[in-house]
Amino acid sequence: MLLPIPKRLTVISPHLDDAVFSCGCLLAESRDALVITVFAGVPDPEIAAPAWDIATGFSSGYQAVLARRDEDTESMRRLGARNEWLSFWDSQYGRSYQTTDLVPALKTIIEQRGGTVLMPMGLRHPDHLLTSNACLAVREALRLAQQYTEDGVPDHPMNWFVYEEATYRQFPGLVITRLAAWKQAGLTMRAVKFPTSSIIKKAYAVGAYQSQLPLFGTAKRADMGSPERYWQLDYEQPLQR
Repeated sequence: MLLPIPKRLTVISPHLDDAVFSCGCLLAESRDALVITVFAGVPDPEIAAPAWDIATGFSSGYQAVLARRDEDTESMRRLGARNEWLSFWDSQYGRSYQTTDLVPALKTIIEQRGGTVLMPMGLRHPDHLLTSNACLAVREALRLAQQYTEDGVPDHPMNWFVYEEATYRQFPGLVITRLAAWKQAGLTMRAVKFPTSSIIKKAYAVGAYQSQLPLFGTAKRADMGSPERYWQLDYEQPLQR
């Protein structure tokens, strides 16, 4: 199903690149796009660099995240979008979180923004799954708190969509398994498309994340340039008022 480009778009990104790798074309088309990166917190300088950071040329996680924040800012500039970073640490830096830890910060921003929200499907990576589950919790909290007019129309309608994370969606069975789990939980997913034509602009924005791109390899880099895939999130049963 083809849908119009959302005027006010909020994309929830687990890490400092996921939103652009997976939704760059759509971000480029929206007139008011904000990317909220959950695991963008800067680890303490004394924490040893994990293997990924060493492979990308950094001597510490502190140094790596600061550099990636700079790359993220440049990528947003190339897309004409804005970014907001939450303070949670990437799991590779040794700090763990629960879904409930993420919900308050996400809820505050999403509730204030309204409009259209894109959340990750939650494929493979634990940070992605945690972000996805937190977004579902925020959506449910806002759904239950929704106020209605006398005509039964929501005061602050919001549209929720799910995006398939680039590079992870390549793994056989991951998307189907996630969809099946959501269906069992009482959710329905409808595949949708947006009329985007900004693949060149997206590629330019992807190029801003120069510190990590060489490690992704040909297949994953190609997947970043493949058509973006989105699903509209709907509950099977309407809210009873």
